[in-house]
Amino acid sequence: MTGDAEHAERDGEVPAARPWDKQQLEKTIQWTDYEAFKKDDQAFLQTLDSLIRDGIVFLRNVPTDAKEGHHTELRNLVERIGSLRRTWYGDLWDVKAIEGSLNIAYTNLDLGLHMDLTHFDNPPRYQFLHSLQNTHIRGGLSYFVDTYALASHLHTHSPSSFQTLCTEPVRFEYKNGPHHTKFVRPTFELRQGSSQALHAVNYSPPFQGALPLERLANTKDGSGRESDDAERLADLHSALSEFATLCDDAGGKWRFEHQLEPGECVVFDNRRVLHARTAFEFLEGKEGEGGRWLKGAYMDGDEVLSRWRVLKAKQREDVAKKGRTLFT
Repeated sequence: MTGDAEHAERDGEVPAARPWDKQQLEKTIQWTDYEAFKKDDQAFLQTLDSLIRDGIVFLRNVPTDAKEGHHTELRNLVERIGSLRRTWYGDLWDVKAIEGSLNIAYTNLDLGLHMDLTHFDNPPRYQFLHSLQNTHIRGGLSYFVDTYALASHLHTHSPSSFQTLCTEPVRFEYKNGPHHTKFVRPTFELRQGSSQALHAVNYSPPFQGALPLERLANTKDGSGRESDDAERLADLHSALSEFATLCDDAGGKWRFEHQLEPGECVVFDNRRVLHARTAFEFLEGKEGEGGRWLKGAYMDGDEVLSRWRVLKAKQREDVAKKGRTLFT
């Protein structure tokens, strides 16, 4: 890293995002042993550094002895970084097949690419999924796609679609039992003052509501006049379709796949990295035995960035002390 980025990181700014496709992530993906994550600040900092850059990291050898309730090892893992983000699912929550569930996440059906809680005013930035059990089943493969890489591709190859996804609102909505949340936001949220750098992406087809047609005062076509709703709607449908085609990734260029085994935990940026799961079924004669069981948690982005800054400052201080020792 050179120039402005180097100075920014030296001044305590976090690392820049490093967009990836499958081939790139396979070369750089961070795997950290849980003991090192807990006890070695250098390994801890490196893990957070990769999480901020790539939007995804994996930990291995996370204990699975305690499975039930809200005081499993996942809580200790998350609180090594900062505070849990509590939602109506609780501090921690389970992902396993439940007969008759209205939430597709709690079935054995295919769960397509999505982000969690996009219908919230402030969706959680980071998500943790700890594999507790994965036995006597076929399928259940986890896969991930970096939307920052897809957005960069659109910016280069289809700038009009990129611009449409930056400006046109999309409604996300969830209504189930005692809960009804909805929020309207563009697919691509840019950093303040930037025409390209992303702050977050919002994409979750299972929770996408009817497209809002309210006129935006600053929405104009190339001539400088305001576009009519029909034209804007057609442009939005086209841009979303183009983005969805990249997400579906028939050629396998963008999709990173991994079968989460017991003791492994994936941590990813829920405002950047799409996640999904293939359908699974019990092996013949093993119905009711074993299964696929993940424990999940959320965390706000400030928690990760705060911990990174503190660790980075300590690292610089330690380096400075060693330097002074050499000259005394």
